[in-house]
Amino acid sequence: MPDSKDVLEQQYLEMRWRTLSLAADLDRVQRASGGPALLGSDARLAKLRRAWEVLLSEGGGADRAERVQMIFSDMTPPPK
Repeated sequence: MPDSKDVLEQQYLEMRWRTLSLAADLDRVQRASGGPALLGSDARLAKLRRAWEVLLSEGGGADRAERVQMIFSDMTPPPK
């Protein structure tokens, strides 16, 4: 079983790429017409912010993926 340093070594470049890609996506939204207002008001972006808070929390625990998944899950009750 690999240790944490090995896992990071294997995953770092992809993690870095995904972070840069996300930053570029947000830059495109902000530069588009109405972008700054949308960044502050869109519910989807609010969910992304909540997910980032989970990712950035100190000692976030081993359940980060589950907590982030729950942020994006539709919790509305099914129709009767």
